[in-house]
Amino acid sequence: MKTQVGTLYDYSKETYSLNCLAGKNGFSNAVYWTYLAEDFQNFEFLKGGELIITTGLFLNSGISLYDFIHEIAMKNCSGIIINEGKYISPQDISQDILDFCDQNKIPLFTMPWHIHLVEIMQDYCRLLLQDSQREDYLSAAFQSSLYQSHISGNTLRTLNEHGFPTMGSYRVMVIQNLQDTAMITSPFNQVKLKYHLFYYDNMHVLIYLATPDSITLQQMVDLIYYYDGIIMGISDSLSSLSLLEQGYKRARFGFAIASLNRKPYVVFDELGIFQILFAHTNPDLLERIYKKYLGPLEDYDFKHDTRYEETLRFFLLSDCSLVKTSELMFTHRNTTVYRIRKIKDLIGNDFDYAETKFNYLMAFYIKEYLSI
Repeated sequence: MKTQVGTLYDYSKETYSLNCLAGKNGFSNAVYWTYLAEDFQNFEFLKGGELIITTGLFLNSGISLYDFIHEIAMKNCSGIIINEGKYISPQDISQDILDFCDQNKIPLFTMPWHIHLVEIMQDYCRLLLQDSQREDYLSAAFQSSLYQSHISGNTLRTLNEHGFPTMGSYRVMVIQNLQDTAMITSPFNQVKLKYHLFYYDNMHVLIYLATPDSITLQQMVDLIYYYDGIIMGISDSLSSLSLLEQGYKRARFGFAIASLNRKPYVVFDELGIFQILFAHTNPDLLERIYKKYLGPLEDYDFKHDTRYEETLRFFLLSDCSLVKTSELMFTHRNTTVYRIRKIKDLIGNDFDYAETKFNYLMAFYIKEYLSI
């Protein structure tokens, strides 16, 4: 869990004479770094989660303090410390500014002019670097557990020491296209969720401990899916850290099915009969099954640079509706009709029977399962 604004404030409020004027409801905001900002020019480099420190030099350029703080909020920064005295006086901090910070959960602090900026920045950077090292250490422990059917004692001790008990109700989520982690970690911190988020294999992996007092799975999903473009797979509930490997594979399968069906997310528990693939121990047999049904289309697509396999996938997922298939593939209906006719000729089936549709849809699911 990343260092929070409130943690830094409690640690340093006496040393640096910090005074919180507004935004206490944002004390759970995660802090990824500190940033000295005196104008708008370098704001394009902000990634979210920065604690901004300023003297207010920007006022000489005609930029108002309100506009400056508004821009900080738009960049999803975690808070702002004003080095009060030379450029900004107490009367410059209007009620409108205080109200804005309260409404947008932007902690606003003032600090006397005699405090040296380099001292507080070095102090905070040291703490944040230590936090980053702990995060990396914990990430390494979690990553190793994703491919261990039996977690080693050292890995388990590391996870326990960081507050993750061996026995508990865990879920694993794999998330694609998560651009700004601070947008979800701060709300997680606010509800005191025990979690760890890290980047692995081109996706973010979120592992969290669900307790009777924590937010529900649907609330978790709502928080994450507030942002566009995210695709996510979610495991079933796991009773122990020793099951993380199983949970990760099931979350990856959920993600694969979400991508296959063009859905924003899929929970493994909701996959119905397709969950049975994880009970199968003969991958060679599964591959033969999927090749039997999809092999002819794969070979034809490869040789002729066509999209027949993809067309069949959308056709089945659309309950064999030509109109819906055309909409999903952004093609004219006549093109879809031609492709489906060609597909039927290539594989020798017309999809008039439910058993036929099921076999081919299962073949697509098997293919996704084997790709994990």
